[in-house]
Amino acid sequence: MKKIFAIALAAVLCLGLFSCTKDGSFPDGADLTSLRISLTPDPGTIPVTGAEFEAAVVVHQGPNLDVPWQVSVDGDPSWVTVSKIRYKSQFTGTYSGDDVEVEKDGIACAVLPNSTGKKRSANIRFTVADGRSIIRTINQAAK
Repeated sequence: MKKIFAIALAAVLCLGLFSCTKDGSFPDGADLTSLRISLTPDPGTIPVTGAEFEAAVVVHQGPNLDVPWQVSVDGDPSWVTVSKIRYKSQFTGTYSGDDVEVEKDGIACAVLPNSTGKKRSANIRFTVADGRSIIRTINQAAK
C-alpha cells in the first residue's frame, strides 16, 4: 500500500510538470482554483465500535500541487476529532538500500463508538490559504 502511495504521488507530481506552457503562464480558461484531495490510506466506513486512523493528505489547487491546508470538522460533533499531523510511512524500494521513510502532512482522526442505532457521517473540511475548502465525508456504521 505504501509503495502504491509513493508511486501515485510521484505520478501526480510529474503530471504537474507538464501542465503549464513553456513561459509558465496558463491558457485562457484554465482552472486555477478548483481543489482536489486524496487521503491515503482511505479510511473506508468506520465500524460501529469506533476507530482511530491516520492518513496522508494531499490537496491540489488548480495547477498548484500539494498546497498548505488546515483541517476542521463541520459542526464540531462530539463523536469525532481530527488533527493535523506529520504522517510517516516506510517506502520499500526495489533494490537493497532503496528503502526510505517518507513524511507528509496528514490527519489523525478518532471516532467514538456509535450507539445511536443509525449510521452517521461527518464532514472533514480542508481549507487552503485563500479561504477555499474541500470536504471529505467520513461515514460510520450503525448497530
